[in-house]
Amino acid sequence: MKILLIDDEQEILDAVEKILIKDGFEVDTAATITEGKSKINEFYYDLVISDIMLPHWGGFDLVDAIKDNPFKKNTPVIIITGMDKDILENSHIFADLCLPKPFTRNQLLEAVHLFVKN
Repeated sequence: MKILLIDDEQEILDAVEKILIKDGFEVDTAATITEGKSKINEFYYDLVISDIMLPHWGGFDLVDAIKDNPFKKNTPVIIITGMDKDILENSHIFADLCLPKPFTRNQLLEAVHLFVKN
């Protein structure tokens, strides 16, 4: 199973990538929305995990781009964020799941396993 992980914080990118690889997933990473969108358009992913607060384009725009694409719209998207829950609940977002930061290894894997099996 192949997962795309997008986050501009290198420590989070490295930590989450390590957890997912150790659990048996193939992981691609991107540090920017532009890089993430390019990879989404070029490759197939079983799941996309993205931070919502990213420079230039935000994660909200990324989710919309995936869900509006007829060839990618069924790709599950997990948003990871430190944003306040009330703000997220009132936002226009079509992610399949929102995982608030900070999260534990078990919370991350539980969320991922809702959408993909390895």
